[in-house]
Amino acid sequence: MRAARMTAVVLVAVALLAPATALAKTPSSSRTYVVRPGDNLETIARRFGTTPQTLAAANNLQNPNIVLIGTTLKLPAPAATSNVKAPSRLKAHPERLALAPRFDYWAKAYGVPPDLLKGLAWYESGWQNQVVSKTGAVGIGQLEPFTSDFVANQLLKNPSLSPEKVDDNIRMSARFLRFLLDHTGGAPGLALAAYYQGLARTQQGKFFDDTKTYVAGVTSARASFR
Repeated sequence: MRAARMTAVVLVAVALLAPATALAKTPSSSRTYVVRPGDNLETIARRFGTTPQTLAAANNLQNPNIVLIGTTLKLPAPAATSNVKAPSRLKAHPERLALAPRFDYWAKAYGVPPDLLKGLAWYESGWQNQVVSKTGAVGIGQLEPFTSDFVANQLLKNPSLSPEKVDDNIRMSARFLRFLLDHTGGAPGLALAAYYQGLARTQQGKFFDDTKTYVAGVTSARASFR
């Protein structure tokens, strides 16, 4: 089972005890939702345009990794998106746009320009954590396995972090970008080049044509978040 699906485990045994009526979705006007078989906080949050963290906080969940079938969850009011700076294609997906506060949070935590982090993630994955590249790059920031290991174990000293978890992926992408900015003189273009082709080659001043295309693409995407 993928780690992203394990972040909010549903106790299936409870389904045997829950009445069928309890498994039906409640009317949207009531702003509640009854947990059904196969649900977890991430899938529920995505469905209602919020985040697992916001959903857990709204329901005072002591352990967000466990949600019982038949539980009635309070749904937080959808965040206002009319004034959010983002591409129109992203605004068409409120479940993805709901991640904007997490980008802002981790960008601030590591001193990374929020628009740079958002633009990079938009260009890489369209803010979709289920995306996996042919080389095994995972999630929103398209983190390669060795990059994830480096960030989790060496930069953050937290091996429990997983790129398959949405918030962890955003956090690790922000921290890695901070690392690259620190090692490229704070130049966003060079940091983006290093993100794409590697730090050593970038520091040597060697750039592939597709690296230049990548930097231009992310820079253009970045402007949509300003």
